[in-house]
Parts: sequence; structure tokens; C-alpha cells
Amino acid sequence: MAQRTDELDYLVLQAVANDFEEFEMIVSDIAKWTTGEQTAPDPGQIETALITAIDNGEITAYECSETSNQFIATRADTETLRAYWFYITEQGKTRMQRLEHEG
Repeated sequence: MAQRTDELDYLVLQAVANDFEEFEMIVSDIAKWTTGEQTAPDPGQIETALITAIDNGEITAYECSETSNQFIATRADTETLRAYWFYITEQGKTRMQRLEHEG
């Protein structure tokens, strides 16, 4: 189970590694990357992995300011997850690299 969790964690980190992404885009990217796998993650599993990565400081949630058109860091939980954008932190990049070398 730990290996499967690491795989999903890696995919979630990878999905937000190059740009700010909304939850739906993260799910879409992971679905593309896991097409044909018998155990492709469902949105609920991705949501759990994303919240865990946020709690661990590996991903930051942002809201887009309508007045300044800038991203502002915010707190996210399961209730607000779909309203925000996400981006990897330095800690998340370090973990992603570690997972990449382990896998």
C-alpha cells in the first residue's frame, strides 16, 4: 500500500510542478497519465493525496485575486478544494525528486 501511496503522491506533485493548477486539471492530468492501469486513482483518492501534500507543506493552495490578478496563498480543505489553484513548494520538489529516484 505504501508504494501505491507514493506513486499517487508523486503524480499529484508532478501535476502541480510546472504551473498553478486547479483540482479538475490535476485529476485530468493524472487520468491521462494512468490510462489503462487497472488501479487508476479516482478523484477522491487524488483529493486525499492533495490535502495530505498541503498539510505536509509540499503543495500550497492559492486563490486568484480578482482585483490584482495575483495568486494569494490560502488554506484549503475538502470543502474549499475545488475553488483554489495549487503549486508545488520547494519541500514538494525535494520529495518529488526523492520519489522519482526511488521508483
